[in-house]
Amino acid sequence: MRTSCQALLLFALVGIASCRHDDDEAKVPVRASRPTEAAAGRPLGAGDIRITSEDGGVDLALIGDSISGGLSAATLAKVRQKTDTSAVSGTGLGASIEKMVKATVQDAIGTRIGVPVSSVKDVRYDGQRLVFDWNGKAPSDFANAKVNNKDVMASFSSGDAQRFVDAVRVRKAAPGGQQ
Repeated sequence: MRTSCQALLLFALVGIASCRHDDDEAKVPVRASRPTEAAAGRPLGAGDIRITSEDGGVDLALIGDSISGGLSAATLAKVRQKTDTSAVSGTGLGASIEKMVKATVQDAIGTRIGVPVSSVKDVRYDGQRLVFDWNGKAPSDFANAKVNNKDVMASFSSGDAQRFVDAVRVRKAAPGGQQ
């Protein structure tokens, strides 16, 4: 159960950290979505990118006009296996509570937190972490996200982080891009 609690916390905290803003700026819109299994396995389109943290726990994706973060496919599979309600034995109150908790985790773990590319003024890799500058006030869901006391935006390899930066910049600079 510890793994499923950690995974639930992980999905809830995944986000994009580090922002600059003024108090009177409009808030950047955040979307929570739950992609279908079919969509999760679909190949990325031209210019899209998905990077996975060095520990394999979370990913960050640029797909179409959105940037999103959530649990990685491998982590989702592990958590789904550990929270399988058919594996719960017994019929008492304890078994009922365990089934309810596991069903709740199963329902929530695929949620991804996303922002439109147009909300990003710029993104860079500062040698340690991805840093986002926003077109507006960054939402609290995306500020200072940590998993196991580690900054999510510092959890990607330098090569992957730079590839992500390059892809976002290309997407924003494209004709009809998200300036």
